[in-house]
Amino acid sequence: MKKVAIWVGVIVIITASIWGLIALVNSPAPTSSISNLPPVSKDDIATGPKDAKVTLVEYADFQCPACAAYHPLVKQLLSDFPKDIYFVYRFFPLTSIHQNALLSSQAGFAANLQGKFWQMHDMIYENQKSWATQGNAMEIFTSYATKINLDVEKFKKDINSDETKKFVNDELNQGISIGVNSTPTFFINGKKIQNPNSYDEFKKLVQDQIK
Repeated sequence: MKKVAIWVGVIVIITASIWGLIALVNSPAPTSSISNLPPVSKDDIATGPKDAKVTLVEYADFQCPACAAYHPLVKQLLSDFPKDIYFVYRFFPLTSIHQNALLSSQAGFAANLQGKFWQMHDMIYENQKSWATQGNAMEIFTSYATKINLDVEKFKKDINSDETKKFVNDELNQGISIGVNSTPTFFINGKKIQNPNSYDEFKKLVQDQIK
């Protein structure tokens, strides 16, 4: 009877181990998470349907080369999933290493005040090398304002307004408070993700959430 009991115990342990391995293999890939991601609000700069299955939040710095590299990937996602992604852009200028990070963020918000954030967003990223290390970035951003048909005088006033500075600084401090320390930092449905190595990887993360 003792031998039977021992073998039954062994079988139970082996069975439990097998099921544990199966559960581990089939479990979803982990994502590192930052708790307390501020909820999306009416004040956020965003595009897409608010009731989308996927909310993609990006903390970004316009002068960050990695952010510029991810820019076309995000645009492609929004093009491929127009009904499924609500994209939120939050300013996180890395002023200690990028001389025009703050001004470029302020340029983006100033354009937003005239309803043309995304046009300015694209211009700034797609021409990053032209202004990133220049001492006349203000003139360059003003030329972009002209190209996208903004009220240029209003833009020049808004870019250095207290409202603009407060908005950008508040988003920066918000990001710092939850542990954001690099750009770009992406969240999908509230969970911080490891930055994908390719468009296909990014697309799969979105598809998994849609499913």
